[in-house]
Amino acid sequence: MTCERCGKELEVVRRCRQVRLKCKGCRTEFQIHEVASRLDAETEIILAQYTAIIYD
Repeated sequence: MTCERCGKELEVVRRCRQVRLKCKGCRTEFQIHEVASRLDAETEIILAQYTAIIYD
């Protein structure tokens, strides 16, 4: 999945009580609900590993 701002790859970042997508280029973080409509199959597989994702 790519960043809508700079086009670089987004990576899944897990922190205490948070799962976010972070751009490897511009370092912008996105909450899951901000990019939910654009999730690709690969990212969905990674996110499926988490039993609960809090949409904050």
